[in-house]
Amino acid sequence: MIERVVDYRRMDYEQSRHAKRYRLYVMMHGLLCQACDGRGVQGYDSDYGPAEPCGWCEMTGLVTRWIRGAWLRWCRQRKVAA
Repeated sequence: MIERVVDYRRMDYEQSRHAKRYRLYVMMHGLLCQACDGRGVQGYDSDYGPAEPCGWCEMTGLVTRWIRGAWLRWCRQRKVAA
């Protein structure tokens, strides 16, 4: 059995680079995130803690065209299932 060593520094570097590229791209070409109404968080701050980060826009408030389409398909599927 081979054990894999997880390189957390590399994972952190790749995630930070992705976040930077995504932020720059959506600033130029992005659409407003309808899931969080452009706030970057789901819900509101309360006495119990801060609001949850929005997974659709990665807390930027903007999404790409493809992600907007995926969100619309997800909403349609949820509506049909209900």
